[in-house]
Amino acid sequence: MAKHTRGATIRVAAELASLERLQSFVRTQAQALGLAEENYLKLEFVTEELVVNVVSYAYPDQSGEVELECMTQQDPAMFCVTIRDWGRAFNPLEQDAPNIQLSCEEREVGGLGIFLIGEMADSISYQYRDGANELTFGFKMP
Repeated sequence: MAKHTRGATIRVAAELASLERLQSFVRTQAQALGLAEENYLKLEFVTEELVVNVVSYAYPDQSGEVELECMTQQDPAMFCVTIRDWGRAFNPLEQDAPNIQLSCEEREVGGLGIFLIGEMADSISYQYRDGANELTFGFKMP
């Protein structure tokens, strides 16, 4: 198992109004921990997609929180973000991949975001631990 160096953590209300604050936090941590600038747009897209999923689906009947933890990993060197929520257990990585050969009209709604995240991030994993969904993604560092 790769060794992680803890960075910073932020926990906010799981609502769209928190997205800009979370994006700023992740970008600041990426800069501080040495992620190459060429990865920033991918980092922002992945963060936005995952946070919006938490806001939209994790707490269907109540309000809740979302937590982002940024860290570095050794061997291989990566900048990683864990997105954590305490909503219902859900592993988005177990969903069927969308059929990207179909037209937009023919394709079922959903699943494209997680597919794109898998294409952009260098690593992605999910676990349900201590009552929390934890989805971690990473980008290789020089």
